[in-house]
Amino acid sequence: MAIDPRLTDILGGFFTGRRTFDQLAVEVRAYCRDCDPALTQLSAALQEQINLGRMPYDLAMMLFQEAGRPAAPVAKDLPELPVDTNPPDAREETLRERVDSVVMSALLGQFKDLRKGGEARERQNQRQLDDALAAFRSARMRQDARKSAEGSGRPILLGRDGREENRVGQLLRDRFVLDAELGRGGMGVVYRAVDRRRVEAADNRPYVAIKLLNGNFGAHPDALRAMEAEARRTQDLSHPNIVAVHDFDRDGTHPFIVMELLEGRSLDACLRDDKQFAGSPAAWHAIRDMFAALAHAHSRGVTHADLKLANLFLSQEGPLKVLDFGIASAARTGDFDVSALEAMTPAYASPEQLRGGPRDPRDDVYAFGCIIHLLLTRKHPFDRIPATEAEKLGMVPPPIEGLTPAMQGAVNAALAFSQDQRPKDAGAFLAAFQGR
Repeated sequence: MAIDPRLTDILGGFFTGRRTFDQLAVEVRAYCRDCDPALTQLSAALQEQINLGRMPYDLAMMLFQEAGRPAAPVAKDLPELPVDTNPPDAREETLRERVDSVVMSALLGQFKDLRKGGEARERQNQRQLDDALAAFRSARMRQDARKSAEGSGRPILLGRDGREENRVGQLLRDRFVLDAELGRGGMGVVYRAVDRRRVEAADNRPYVAIKLLNGNFGAHPDALRAMEAEARRTQDLSHPNIVAVHDFDRDGTHPFIVMELLEGRSLDACLRDDKQFAGSPAAWHAIRDMFAALAHAHSRGVTHADLKLANLFLSQEGPLKVLDFGIASAARTGDFDVSALEAMTPAYASPEQLRGGPRDPRDDVYAFGCIIHLLLTRKHPFDRIPATEAEKLGMVPPPIEGLTPAMQGAVNAALAFSQDQRPKDAGAFLAAFQGR
């Protein structure tokens, strides 16, 4: 069917920005009143725009429905029409929100499609990818501005450089496109990101994980240098049970760490969501992998300093991955208060850590003893009371059912409040655990 040029012109005004969706709907309704068979023409025109990739399907359906909605009566002798129970301004706001949602979804879908490439389609050039990203970010900012003007805007947390802390859609260092937020903590935000270099090379693993560190680090050179040094040291810890660190870089005042992207869940989620996980074969495998990772790191002079269930990730492929080696220690370097950064977790910290002592592999051994209790019994050996308080109270870790005497003795030694009574590192802990 040949498309009516008048209808093509009406739709074109929307695509070029000359008409809002509300104005488009009014003109399309007027067109449908004047022409016959109008809805057939409209259906064909919308299908053509969908096929050309100019209009998302959901938006086309919304416009088709709006076209069929009766217009308000203009004369008293017209038949009475069904009453719209929503006030006009409320209905318009609901429609605008639906349009915003569809447009944002379509722009994000376009960006993702360009990023990964469509089936049987040549790889799109980088300019198209950048244009799609810019359109998405622009649409999101315009939406936020309109809502703010109407008094219903969302608060936006700004960093030291005035940029939005939730940076989905942003390009870092002209290379990494932040694709989705994976988690937040006191030290920063972790995103899934597209590595443009991998896309250009047609790599079948285009994603990486980006840990965008808190903006405070940018204002404290000592802590920033320590953080970079720790990231570089972790790069050298090539091991199947330690997350791979690819790079350390900065974007403005925000430093970030580039790591391998993991699919799976953290051990705290495993214990929380699966009542049968504690003491299961999977929990024992996690303990075995932790011994391997820590023994490898300690033998190379690297201490984690913030071992906890949230930093232990059970990947879908099976092996446990230890995250964030040395980052907590680096965060405590320099001249600023890091208490708000959650750079140490009291329930897992040794007495020496809580007193501000220098880091030592035996700090990791103490935390590992706590983790073994949690993985096998779901209970912390000292009810999550910090070690210094537990020591004052004279608390003793309870025995773990099913452990051999050698295993129990090794775990108890790991939880000793005196550093000198603990195994010197994870390798010595493993030897004692195995009765060697």
